[in-house]
Amino acid sequence: MEKLVLLSDAVDVLRRGSLLGEGDEVSPLLRAKPMSWRVNIDAEFVYGAVKNPHLNLATTENPGLVYGIDKMSRTISMPGRPHLVGTKSINRSSMLPRFGYDAPNDPSMQPQHEKRQTVNCRCFQAKSPQYRSSIYVQCYTIKALKGLQITVKSTSLLFTYPLQNRSFKASKFTFRIKEEFIAKLPLTMAATTANTPLHKPSPLASSSKSSIPISKSVLLFRTIPGKLTPPRSLSVSSSLSQSNTTPGSTASAVTPTKAPTHDFISRYTPDEPRKGADILVEALEREGVKDVFAYPGGASLEIHQALTRSKLIRNVLPRHEQGGVFAAEGYARSSGLPGVCIATSGPGATNLVSGLADAMIDSIPLVAITGQVPRRMIGTDAFQETPIVEVTRSITKHNYLVLDIDDIPRIVGEAFFLATSGRPGPVLIDIPKDIQQQLAVPNWNQPFRLAGYMSRLPKEPNESLLEQIVRLVFESKKPVLYVGGGCLNSNEELKRFVELTGIPVTTTLMGLGSFPSRDPLSLQMLGMHGTVYANYAVDTSDLLLAFGVRFDDRVTGKLEAFASRAKIVHIDIDSAEIGKNKQPHVSVCSDVKLALKGINKILESKGAKVKLDYSAWRNELNEQKVKYPLNYKTFGEAIPPQYAIQVLDQLTNGNAIISTGVGQHQMWAAQFYKYKKPRQWLTSGGLGAMGFGLPAAIGAAVANPGSIVVDIDGDGSFMMNVQELATIRVENLPIKILLLNNQHLGMVVQWEDRFYKANRAHTFLGNPSDESDIFPNMLKFAEACGIPAARVTKKEDLRQAIQKMLETPGPYLLDVIVPHQEHVLPMIPGGGAFKDVITDGDGRTKY
Repeated sequence: MEKLVLLSDAVDVLRRGSLLGEGDEVSPLLRAKPMSWRVNIDAEFVYGAVKNPHLNLATTENPGLVYGIDKMSRTISMPGRPHLVGTKSINRSSMLPRFGYDAPNDPSMQPQHEKRQTVNCRCFQAKSPQYRSSIYVQCYTIKALKGLQITVKSTSLLFTYPLQNRSFKASKFTFRIKEEFIAKLPLTMAATTANTPLHKPSPLASSSKSSIPISKSVLLFRTIPGKLTPPRSLSVSSSLSQSNTTPGSTASAVTPTKAPTHDFISRYTPDEPRKGADILVEALEREGVKDVFAYPGGASLEIHQALTRSKLIRNVLPRHEQGGVFAAEGYARSSGLPGVCIATSGPGATNLVSGLADAMIDSIPLVAITGQVPRRMIGTDAFQETPIVEVTRSITKHNYLVLDIDDIPRIVGEAFFLATSGRPGPVLIDIPKDIQQQLAVPNWNQPFRLAGYMSRLPKEPNESLLEQIVRLVFESKKPVLYVGGGCLNSNEELKRFVELTGIPVTTTLMGLGSFPSRDPLSLQMLGMHGTVYANYAVDTSDLLLAFGVRFDDRVTGKLEAFASRAKIVHIDIDSAEIGKNKQPHVSVCSDVKLALKGINKILESKGAKVKLDYSAWRNELNEQKVKYPLNYKTFGEAIPPQYAIQVLDQLTNGNAIISTGVGQHQMWAAQFYKYKKPRQWLTSGGLGAMGFGLPAAIGAAVANPGSIVVDIDGDGSFMMNVQELATIRVENLPIKILLLNNQHLGMVVQWEDRFYKANRAHTFLGNPSDESDIFPNMLKFAEACGIPAARVTKKEDLRQAIQKMLETPGPYLLDVIVPHQEHVLPMIPGGGAFKDVITDGDGRTKY
């Protein structure tokens, strides 16, 4: 056991400047066993110069490090060995794991420090290869001491990131730090700690207005906490001040609080200790979770044991972690509720990566929970260890590494709030196994520590901007609504807006269902494979109302030519999307639902339904619909894939929930199935992840019992998660699989036909030795899992085969053999404009 000497004349706090937001949290260097001694540190940072900045911290048995700051470059030199002491995620970015250093107390090392408004600190890095990008900066000076209340002054700092070539300057900022260590020191030592005679004044303290001397305290400390030694977190409220802010002012405490769940009845008594895994499961129960998609492993075993003790949560066992995360996405996309998936550490966690990236780019609320190796093993390349927080940093809205069992209730509450508020997205919680096994009594009423995030959430839309939008609508002759996934929760307001104005509507791939496809004012989908008349409308419009969209490249093509004649109004909940690709003339950062409510109110007050008349514009677009309808060619007795989807649409009356993989079948399902309402259409839009369709259908079937769920899939995508047939059979989910089997990677083949002289570069998925044979035999996969299946090859047999599929109870697979020569049309080549649209041809033609 080492003794760690805490010198009260120096405070060592680890910070990452570019990630510290208003009210967000950092963690301290010190990690102690629970003892009866309590320390509260209040630190106040102000703008100005620093005298003699120095950090003193020593261990009696391992004095291996000197903190030094040279007077020219202000370089912090850290030659000692690191050990992990904590971590914290900040908003959409995440803190790297933090490392503490053992250092001797050497007052002679205090350097001279000339007065400067900016201190340029070259950051030190951790030795562990996994965390080599961990960078920390320290530069603090004691201003005054009152007992154990310490105030610290620091300069404005320029944080430089040599690995990432980024920099951040924090100037004129204030924040308040509160830290508590609860300890079990002997009473005599505790008394000594609290009443230590005050020694000679510190040279740092004497330079301030206060002349109170500084005391020294001794704690028992383990370099790496034991599994039953939860580290306490450091609660920070911060505020980036305006130029007129008084340096001495401090930010108010974080106020968002999780409302207590009064109607929830726990299976534990209030003061009964339980494992961290049981706290986690109860936290999920309190969030209203009914279904999870979890695949067990060594680091998540405790969580699965706890799930067996839950009477409220059902686990749908996927056969692959990627299947689990895609199923959680399907659950969220079809229900609007956050999906939950759980995986073990290492490869189990990394198998979630595609799903997290997909949820991030498509703005899907998702909470992913991963097991992690015990805390003492983190950073040691332990068996099945990956730094999943680092791996998923840029593909999650937020992530957490839990290092204190007491934080689990708060973290789970924050995760669900973050996943569903603002622009939705995935949140990851990484929980070490020793935390899962540790015993504690949870506090369910902890306040959220998200003041920075809360302050950046969009507010009510500005009424003057809404008035301006209405004025543009009245002035316009050829307006078009361009609607995306951001309108899925505001379809009623959108329909009311269209009713009041009579403006035609086109949707993105993600926005399908937000406006009924069969409505006369619907132009259906726009973009690369959108309808000619939708793209024509955007190209010739004089006003583009872009609601809940991000001007994706598959929609815009050549940006300079996209809506080049139109004034653009952009409403989106994410300020980062406004002006990112296309600069709007009027922009509103707000929830589209609130903005549409405000616009509709103004329109109703102006009698818009009577005054607005766009009949000439609608007639012009109707002519385009007649001239360039969605159609397809025939191939003799072969089944056109578009026809198969049309028949499915007719037999289900457009009421089915449709999931897809990625490729030609995905585009045909978007074009030829007529969606009536939001959340009928489940597809991997921005990421384009093959293998999405089958597991997403599982999630949709779990979330919507009694609904018709059809996975329209291609043979390439289907094969990527074919193992989930076992899950479908075991759970007896009534999922219908309409497999459009062309024995090729169809979309890639189409590009080969059009742009590579039909040269086949590994896009044939059948058996090269016998190209006439259907390979592999998809019916055998279904048979192996006990799922009824059939194959259809002729157009005349298709309707009856689909009818049988829909009428068969439980799951069913229909293998529809289609020609690989068919192309998805219309098509605007990548980077092209509307004038480049292709409307004719297939693989039987040479280009």
